[in-house]
Amino acid sequence: MAQCFPIFMDLGSAAPLVVGADHGLAAKIRLLARFAPVVDLVNGMDLAPGELRHPQMRHITGIALQAADSLFRGRPLIIIETGDQALNTRLATVARDAGIPVNVPDCPHLCSFYLGAIVERDPVTVAISTSGFSPVLAQRLRARLEDMLPTGYGRLATYLNRIRHRLRHLPAARRRGLQHQIIESDIGARIIDGDSVQADSWVIARLTTQPASGSGRLRVIESGHDDPDHLPRPAAEAIRNADVIIHPQGRPPAMLSIARREVELLAAAPKARRKLADERLARGLDVVILTNDGIDRTARAGISA
Repeated sequence: MAQCFPIFMDLGSAAPLVVGADHGLAAKIRLLARFAPVVDLVNGMDLAPGELRHPQMRHITGIALQAADSLFRGRPLIIIETGDQALNTRLATVARDAGIPVNVPDCPHLCSFYLGAIVERDPVTVAISTSGFSPVLAQRLRARLEDMLPTGYGRLATYLNRIRHRLRHLPAARRRGLQHQIIESDIGARIIDGDSVQADSWVIARLTTQPASGSGRLRVIESGHDDPDHLPRPAAEAIRNADVIIHPQGRPPAMLSIARREVELLAAAPKARRKLADERLARGLDVVILTNDGIDRTARAGISA
């Protein structure tokens, strides 16, 4: 089980705090400044060292490092490196006890959050963490993703957000299907390159020529191979895009790990599957049935792919 829960935090309403004067904090300040309009620094000095200065950095004076915890209240996160391990431990403990996320570089045991590698394609942000185990591996993964994602990739997110109101009346499965078609087609490539005119025409054509309502799609997948890595691609895509997954009673199959968080999961006996599926298909939802008793037996119960 993963040890760390990934979240994306708003740093716009309160300034993060950096505590210390270690030169290695310069990289942390630069990183935070990419997401926060102001980054506060307390280093127990009247001046900030040159390498720690940044246009968005606000230097707090008149506070000794030993009293830095007086500045903790209301902080979205804190990074600490005072050069004194005992002081780092005390300040990190105060932050953790107050429920404030804290990071002490190169001291995973003192951290309640980790700074992962980041790929930015604004407004798309991809964060990669190894839970502090191997920053080099995270950097390598970041390089691969940067090669995969064009610099204009964020335009896709901006465009899909812009047309949300046009798709709002569609059933969820149809809405997602149209967006998948945009992302995976030449239309998506044109948007990434900065041309959305053809995409607008394509969307309007689809909305005017195809009915807004309709039945959902049903897929039946044999769950004998529980490892999602061994699933054929069509089966994996069906699970990833399903609105509803009906699976055998008992321990949920491991392949559910690739399903959407919002998916409705239903454990059902074979005889109950058809009714559950039909009710949801009629609402325009895409349904996947995972069966460990064979496709033929499921079909005889009145369900077929």
